[in-house]
Amino acid sequence: MMFEAIRAQLHWRLSLVLMVLFMLFALLAGLILRQFSISHEQEIAQRINSDVAMYIARQQTVAAAPALDRGALAELFRYVMIVNPALDVYLLDIEGRVQGYDPGRGPLLRQRVPLEPVHSFLRGKDPLPIRGADPRSTTDVVFSAAAVGDPARPTGYVYAVLNRAGGSDATIVQGSFGLSAALLSFAVAVLFLGATGALLFRSLTGRLRQLAQRVDQFEAGRFVAPQPVAQETRGGDELARLAQAFDSMAAKIAAQFAQIESVDLNRREAVLNASHDLRTPLAALQGYLQTLQIKADALSAEQRASYITIAQRHAVRMGVLIEQMFELAKLDAPETTAKCEAFSLAELAGDIVQKYRLRASEQGIVLTAAVDAGAPPMWADIGMIERLIENLVDNAIKFTPSGGSVRVEVRTDADAIELTVTDTGSGIADDDLPHIFERFERGRAATLQKMRGDVGLAGSGLGLAIVRRIVDLHAAALKVLSRVGEGTRFSVRFPLQPVPGRAATQTT
Repeated sequence: MMFEAIRAQLHWRLSLVLMVLFMLFALLAGLILRQFSISHEQEIAQRINSDVAMYIARQQTVAAAPALDRGALAELFRYVMIVNPALDVYLLDIEGRVQGYDPGRGPLLRQRVPLEPVHSFLRGKDPLPIRGADPRSTTDVVFSAAAVGDPARPTGYVYAVLNRAGGSDATIVQGSFGLSAALLSFAVAVLFLGATGALLFRSLTGRLRQLAQRVDQFEAGRFVAPQPVAQETRGGDELARLAQAFDSMAAKIAAQFAQIESVDLNRREAVLNASHDLRTPLAALQGYLQTLQIKADALSAEQRASYITIAQRHAVRMGVLIEQMFELAKLDAPETTAKCEAFSLAELAGDIVQKYRLRASEQGIVLTAAVDAGAPPMWADIGMIERLIENLVDNAIKFTPSGGSVRVEVRTDADAIELTVTDTGSGIADDDLPHIFERFERGRAATLQKMRGDVGLAGSGLGLAIVRRIVDLHAAALKVLSRVGEGTRFSVRFPLQPVPGRAATQTT
């Protein structure tokens, strides 16, 4: 369980790595300190006993060597080592061969001692400790040395190995209270630093844990952006920037996911509405055609003509609906842009009014135009603007009763060219007004028209959605004013210097 917890938590892994590094550092520092302590002990021993070999060399027994009796020489060495058990004394000739020693301490492993360290010691200029060969072992040891006879032309050397009775280097270190205290203090410091580092890592990784929890919540919440944590947004370090970047990314993903869900919902609703709107005229069309087929002989010529006319109207309605669906899908495509060119909005509006005047007259509606002939050319997609005006005029005529009026105006000010379509129709209820630009939304007035059975006036519910999309593609502003029973006014303001973007649609 503990191992799994260490693997699962970043701060535990970092703390473990820190402790391992501290332990390796402590081991390395301990080895260095141990070696330094040994060298220091040997330097002190060599410095204190530097005159021991000279004292022995001045003794008459040694000064007359090698002619003296070896037994007497061994007795002298034994006496010196009794006085100072840390010494092991040898007499060397000028080539470093051992000529005298105390055999009571065991046999020799080396019969010859290299003289380079001896010469270095006698010069007195090299730093201590200076290590030389130990005739009784294979390791190098500190020593004291002195020339026998004339120092300029010695006949041999007194070679005194130090610390023989004191034991090995490890024994020296173990017997050093200062070194033991230093190692203990160092171990305590390492443990303290390790514990402090673990707490510090836990504190530093706390923000990472919070961020990881927010990522998990973000995933579990089906891409709903979590609330930012105040602690993570303070300062400008890497963790704060990471948290801010995650907040920004999460907000964008959540918005895109919400948009996808909204688009998918709109798509399903559009398919459902389109299916319903196509099924109604299709059923009526099939009904009239089947009646004509079954009762062709029983119907009069006038009845057959009436059935054909009604069937044709339903077919036209289906064609208009399908055409508008394709048109709106094309306008909604991301690659669709307005292909702008210069043209006169006043002339275009006048032509469209003339086009719809006959239809309005047949329905008892007065259609008029008031355009500013001196208006400057506007820069827009003429095909889209023509479609926009036609949809607004068609919508106004459709929901204006006989005896009413529809007026199209084009005005210019310092910043924009404004197109206005005003009718005296049934108006739009306040509850319906915010939704009139949604797909397949007809409002209560359209519903009333449909309930009357006038399929020509029922509408597809796509005309104003197309208008809004065209307005957005031209970075224009669309405003609607309506009162139930009084009429509706649509106003579109096109900037004289349009900038691509989306416009705000206002409804009041």
